Amino acid sequence: MVAFREFLSSFLLVVSWFVFAITAYLLFWTIIMPSIATIPFLISFGVGLMSFYLSRKLASNGRF
Repeated sequence: MVAFREFLSSFLLVVSWFVFAITAYLLFWTIIMPSIATIPFLISFGVGLMSFYLSRKLASNGRF
């Protein structure tokens, strides 16, 4: 009975490490990665808006 208890204790410890690793991985992809991806998104969005504005301005006046 003691051996089974020790085995179960070790097994639960390994399972808890595994669950912790999965939780840390999911936390990384749901919290940290979107904040890292925000800056390139805003830059590309700003360049797109600027290009749209300049194309409309050039088309309406015929000059810059």
